[in-house]
Amino acid sequence: MTTTPVPPRVDHDGTSERDGHGDEEPIDVVHVGLGPIGRQVLEYVTGRRRYRSVGAVDIDPDLAGRPLRDMLGADTDAGPGGDAPGPEVRVAADVGELGPARPGAVAVHCAGSSLERVAPSLRALLAAGYHVVSTCEELSYPWASQHELATELDRVARANGLVVLGTGVNPGYSMDYLPVVMAAAQRSVRGVGVHRVQDAGQRRLPLQRKVGAGLGVDEFAERVREGSIRHVGLPESARIIDRALRLGCTDFTETIDPLVASSPVAFGGGTVAAGHVLGIDQQVLGTRGGDTVIRLHLQMAVGLDDPRDVITLDGEPGLETVVRGLHGDAATAAVVVNSLGRVRVAAPGLRTVDEIPASPLNL
Repeated sequence: MTTTPVPPRVDHDGTSERDGHGDEEPIDVVHVGLGPIGRQVLEYVTGRRRYRSVGAVDIDPDLAGRPLRDMLGADTDAGPGGDAPGPEVRVAADVGELGPARPGAVAVHCAGSSLERVAPSLRALLAAGYHVVSTCEELSYPWASQHELATELDRVARANGLVVLGTGVNPGYSMDYLPVVMAAAQRSVRGVGVHRVQDAGQRRLPLQRKVGAGLGVDEFAERVREGSIRHVGLPESARIIDRALRLGCTDFTETIDPLVASSPVAFGGGTVAAGHVLGIDQQVLGTRGGDTVIRLHLQMAVGLDDPRDVITLDGEPGLETVVRGLHGDAATAAVVVNSLGRVRVAAPGLRTVDEIPASPLNL
């Protein structure tokens, strides 16, 4: 007689019977970057019994030497079996102060959008033996724009049996992973469109600055030319979709235009005067033979109504769906934390979100 294995029961916090309900040694996590997203990730990790925060790094001199638990909000819920970091876990000023990783340890890296700028810290983390899950947008798919650096990180990670993953909500979920997953319900897909609308007035101050809220139109245009005003990661999302669905794009183009206030608009950072910039209207088109097969359209500005993600698949039979509730900051932190277990069991190397999907089940 044969018996069918019974899958383990999964608790509400994502811990399964196979995890031993805390009998297994917790997974070590270090936190690199304690800005708004980094602190939210810390709070989410604190709520999971499967993880244990054992170190942190931030370049802010005011944070150096402080207990990591001081970075938690007063109302942080440690969750069933979750513990706040002990007072001995303090914020270091440099990645080199973390020391070597225990086997299976993961570094959560929330310290910048530019891959070139954060590469030294990524190299140091890999050298110390940490898997890395990073919110660096350019890391989500660096093979096209920074091939040499991507190749180096992939080689070092493979040599050390480690995984490097760039992820978040955008890039990492809403405008790349979701359309790829939805394509699984199609017989074929000819094209992909995603329209994401976000009210920047409900987001963190650094993001409001990144989209140019409050600037004059001329200054906005100048900063776009300088590269300081844009949402980083849209071309990377388009390339993830193109590769995953084999759409064969031969060219990618990006445009960034301002959304301008017709009347004064108040928000947390002040007031945007009439005629000034509310935020960005950004598009990336992926084309093949002159035809657009990928269109990613992001509107991120103060005061936009009805935040949503509209995903359209041109295929057989075709599909359109509207998703509401993907709050950028909270969703980014959740995707990062829900990827920590996955990187530990994935094939070593520099990976992308279509290869390592986030999952709330701790592994």
